Amino acid sequence: MKHYITEAGKQMLETKITDQNLKIRNIQAEKNIAYTASGDGWHDNPGYNQLLQLEERAITELKNLEKQLNTSILWSQPPSTNRVQIGTIVRFSMQSARDQVAREVLYEIGGHGESDLQRGCISYTSPIGAALYELRRGAEAEVLIPAGKTRIRILELYLNWESAQAVSV
Repeated sequence: MKHYITEAGKQMLETKITDQNLKIRNIQAEKNIAYTASGDGWHDNPGYNQLLQLEERAITELKNLEKQLNTSILWSQPPSTNRVQIGTIVRFSMQSARDQVAREVLYEIGGHGESDLQRGCISYTSPIGAALYELRRGAEAEVLIPAGKTRIRILELYLNWESAQAVSV
């Protein structure tokens, strides 16, 4: 399945792949030491077998990361203030069925797997990101999140954080 990622998301995946390759090389080096010390028999060298399993899991994770990178499409369109898309910063209100008052939230829409709430980014494939995606200013939608059914309403769209933060939330 193809997904869109940003340049930052691509760099993040490439860094994870590099780190995973290093992890595998380190495991293989430890495995070679364990083999030299006691062979590869499960009863003679349980440490070797644990390292073998750890190596297999690390290789599987590496293949998953490589597949994710290879099946991703680099998003190259500029952000828009016409509709929510990757790169757009969105100010919207959220109100669940049990809340009396809606709360305003400000997020940047990121590529697949790029959610990072610490920096105010949600993926376009997350439940809220998917509900917001392609909507225009003033549009409303309902989304089911762990807190329950929630109504969202697009208040404003921004091209960058500077313009978004110039308006108090």
